[in-house]
Amino acid sequence: MYMNTSAAKVAVRAWESEGILLERYAYSSGQVEPIPKHAHAAYQFGLCCDHPGEYHYRGAWHQLPKGSLSIIHSGEVHAPSERTDLVAPASYWMMHADPVLLQATTSEIAEKPMGLPYFDLVVLDAEVAQVYRRFHRTVEQAASQLEQNSTLLLLLTQLISRYAQDHLVIRPLKTARPAILRVRDFLQAHYANNVSLEQLADLAELSRFHLCRAFRKEMGVSPHVYQMQVRADRAKMLLSRGMLVAEVATKTGFYDQSHFGWHFKRLVGVTPRNYLGQSNNVLDKPG
Repeated sequence: MYMNTSAAKVAVRAWESEGILLERYAYSSGQVEPIPKHAHAAYQFGLCCDHPGEYHYRGAWHQLPKGSLSIIHSGEVHAPSERTDLVAPASYWMMHADPVLLQATTSEIAEKPMGLPYFDLVVLDAEVAQVYRRFHRTVEQAASQLEQNSTLLLLLTQLISRYAQDHLVIRPLKTARPAILRVRDFLQAHYANNVSLEQLADLAELSRFHLCRAFRKEMGVSPHVYQMQVRADRAKMLLSRGMLVAEVATKTGFYDQSHFGWHFKRLVGVTPRNYLGQSNNVLDKPG
């Protein structure tokens, strides 16, 4: 069997979002240097995208199937595989989260003070992996703060409610119509602002978790989806008045013209230029 004796090339990209560190590792085939045992203050969540992985953790070696999400608890010693050769390219997506965030989210779900959630190492859950990827992309594509916050909360809620060893029972939803209407009116009035989920929760005097559940029940969509719909409606009005596409993108709170064009087409069905009956020069995906 042929073995590539040259050193594997490693490319790393990193992003940060309110204390969350995201990384993407891409390895070519070839020889790799094993990483020694170590620990992190943060929780570490790793997705094996296209290649199985392996960890020495809690006194034993554990196999990580392709598509699995691994969870390393805050402060626990671990080491990746001791293999020295990769026979095929491999990529891994990583997320490092502050324990304070995990504890706060657990307490919000339980509606009472809780300690740190404790997980087994491997999670095989296609839905969770999909949300994990979505959160990565919201940060990479500079999505609104509200969308980043909401997607991260959904990811942590799924992980904690499904896989924390102290299983939490989500209580029946409490009525919060007046609070939700305040948030709705705020999003309509401040649609171009890059508001956070924490700001809306403070406005509603609810936890982030309760706000998201109650808003979806009352309005039929999540807060960040509602924000995007309001932005698209305002954009149509401005475009119909003859405002330039680039100016509309800025005035409605989008990161750039490409990002605006992608979301507008997704929500309206055509690009901003096609909406005005012009030829389309707007990219069909966000930058």
